[in-house]
Amino acid sequence: MATSSITHSFVVSDPEAVERFVNAIEESAKDKDRYPFRSLDKAIFLTDPEEITAFMEKREKLKRERKRMNADNG
Repeated sequence: MATSSITHSFVVSDPEAVERFVNAIEESAKDKDRYPFRSLDKAIFLTDPEEITAFMEKREKLKRERKRMNADNG
C-alpha cells in the first residue's frame, strides 16, 4: 500500500492546501474498490514453534529477495 512508503514528516500550512489535502484523504477512504480491505477471516494462527520458525524464515527470504531486486532495478 502506498502509505507504507511515507517515511518523512511534512508541513501543509496554506489553508487552501490543507483543505485540498484533507479532501484527497477523505476521497481516497471512499474508494474501497481501488484499495480492498484485507480481512483476517483467512488468517492462520501459528502456535507450533517449528511452523513459526519456517514462516519467519520464508518471510526473511522474501525480504532479502525484494531487497536484491530493488538494488538490481535501482
